[in-house]
Amino acid sequence: MNTLLMSIIYPLTHFSLALIEWVLVGWAIRLWQQSTSLAMIVLPIVLVSISYDNLILSIGSLIGEGELLKSLCMLRFLLHYLVVPLFIVIAVELAHRAGAGWANRLVRVLSWVIALGLTAIDVTTHYIGLELVPIEFAGILRYHVANLSGPPIITIVVNLFVLLIGIGIWFRLKWLWLFVGTLVCLIGNAMPSYVVGTLAGSYSELVMAISLLLTEKRTQFFLITQRETTFLSSD
Repeated sequence: MNTLLMSIIYPLTHFSLALIEWVLVGWAIRLWQQSTSLAMIVLPIVLVSISYDNLILSIGSLIGEGELLKSLCMLRFLLHYLVVPLFIVIAVELAHRAGAGWANRLVRVLSWVIALGLTAIDVTTHYIGLELVPIEFAGILRYHVANLSGPPIITIVVNLFVLLIGIGIWFRLKWLWLFVGTLVCLIGNAMPSYVVGTLAGSYSELVMAISLLLTEKRTQFFLITQRETTFLSSD
């Protein structure tokens, strides 16, 4: 693919992803209204952050190199460090709704403690004193962490945690898509963006978000079926 075409496709694709994620926010709110699932309250927070990330990536070249884009990218990184651990809370809540015995009240509270702890670690070790340098790839101008070393460890740890819960839900609900979506996200986040660009990570996050929404939908169907079966057997 020639450079000019890539420089058009990449920004437009990021902008499209940002719009799609706002549609997913509406879907999550709708699912929450149907079930009052805490997972569907937390997920929109994550989706808004991811949407902002894609929006800034899509318009970086239009803004141009300078303090404005650098500040917007600083906020990108801050939101990332704040919301990624919330995937743990969402996954635990989905496991609780699916009837996993281990996902009791104590574990649900601990999921918040762990998520906030990981956020504090990321902010103190990575965000405070963060140095950014401009980088351009396929028409995407953004500010990137200077002297980046290694993959995003906490993001990968969070993905692995959700992956394990996805396996549990797979066996319990006969529903493999949370596992698949999280595996895609794990692979996407492990790819270095300075080599493959930003679309791999953005697409993988969208796939994971959709898998979480579909899992909530599947759980609602499971609970309704379970109630109907109990009602019929009591007759």
